[in-house]
Amino acid sequence: MATITFEDVTKVYPDGTEAVSELSLEIGDGEFMVLVGPSGCGKSTALKMVAGLEGVSSGTVAIGDDVVNDLPPRDRDVAMVFQDYALYPHMTVFENLGFALKIRKMPKDAIAERVRRTAAILGIRELLERRPKSLSGGQRQRVAMGRAIVREPRAFLMDEPLSNLDAKLRVQMRAEIRRIQTELGTTTIFVTHDQTEAMTMGDRVAVMRRGVLQQVETPQAMYDRPTNLFVAGFIGSPAMNLVEAALVRTDGRVFARFGSTELVMDDAFVEAHPEIKRYEGGRVVLGIRPETIEHERFAGLDPDGRRLNATVDLRESLGSEALVHFRVDAPPVVTEDTVELVKDREDTDDIDEVIEEHASVFVAKIDPRADARLGQTVPLVVDTSRLHVFDPKDGRAIV
Repeated sequence: MATITFEDVTKVYPDGTEAVSELSLEIGDGEFMVLVGPSGCGKSTALKMVAGLEGVSSGTVAIGDDVVNDLPPRDRDVAMVFQDYALYPHMTVFENLGFALKIRKMPKDAIAERVRRTAAILGIRELLERRPKSLSGGQRQRVAMGRAIVREPRAFLMDEPLSNLDAKLRVQMRAEIRRIQTELGTTTIFVTHDQTEAMTMGDRVAVMRRGVLQQVETPQAMYDRPTNLFVAGFIGSPAMNLVEAALVRTDGRVFARFGSTELVMDDAFVEAHPEIKRYEGGRVVLGIRPETIEHERFAGLDPDGRRLNATVDLRESLGSEALVHFRVDAPPVVTEDTVELVKDREDTDDIDEVIEEHASVFVAKIDPRADARLGQTVPLVVDTSRLHVFDPKDGRAIV
C-alpha cells in the first residue's frame, strides 16, 4: 500500500490537445478516491499516467516515495481493472487469476494458495475450473478484480469497471468492490462518469472538467458545499435546480425573486453567509436541490415566504418518493457550465434546444402520497435554509 501523488501534472498530446492541466492531488494510503466527470474530462488519462500507460508531459506522479514518471508499467506495482474484463478466454478462472504470479515465477504451491485465498474473498471458489465464456457479466468482473487482488499490489486502478453491467448488478458490484477494498485496505483510484457511483463509493471524490480539477471533498461535503456551478449541477440526482434570481431586502429580510416567486432567506442563513449582503440589489444564480422542495402538506415548514406554486408537467412515481417536473416563469440560466452539463446529460449540441427544453424546468422530490397529478397546480414549499447561491459571472459558490 502507498500514497499516490500528482504534483502539477499536465498531459499534452502531439496534436496539442491538453487532456490534463496542472493536476495536483494526493491520495492517502488505503484511501478509495473516485475521479468523476463528463466524457473527455481527463480522468482516465490521469489514471493511465499512474499506471504508466500514458506519459507525463510535465509535473510528477509519485507512488509512495517513488517518482514513477519514467518507470515502466511492470515496475510500478499497481494493478488495473478495466471495463472489458481483459480475461484470457482459453484459460480457466484459476489460470487467469494465477497468470501474473506464474510470470513472476512464483512457486506453484504459493500460487495455488494465493489464488484460493483471493477466490474466497470474491466468493468465486466454485468457478475456478470454468472458462470466461461460461461466466455471467458479474462473475467475469469478479475474476477481473481477482487478477488485480491476487498480485497484492501497492494500488488498484479501476477504469469504469462497472460500465458493462446492468443496473441491478452495478448496484450489487458497487457494494462488493467497496467491501473488498475496505477489507484489503489497498489504495484505490476509481474512474467513473457516473456521479451516483462516485457518491456511494468514494472516501473522497475528485470532480474534473476539461482536464482541470474542480473540487476534492468527501461525498457529503461536496453535495452540501459545491464549489461552483459545474460541481453543483454535476453532483446530485436529480440535478440541482438552477434559476437566475434577484436578491432584495424588504422589511429587514432578504428575498430571492425569480419570475412570480419570492423566497425568503432564513435570517440565520443570511447571518451565516455574510457575503450574500454584497449581492443585495443585484442578481445571482439560485440553486435549489429537488430534495429541499416538498408538497405543502408534508413539508413540516411554515409556507409563508417559502411557497412555490407548480403546474405539474410530469410525475414519476418511484415508490418511496415521487419526482414532480414543472416549469418556472423565470429567466433561464445560460452559462458555459450549465449548457455543458445539460449537453452532456442529454447528448445534444443544440444550445437553443438546451435552453428551451431544460433551462426553466424544475424537479421536486416529494412524498409519494402527495396529490400531484399531471396538469394540476400544487403548492410546494422550499426549505430556504438549504439554498445555494452562485456568482452569475464566474459561477463561484457564494453559499
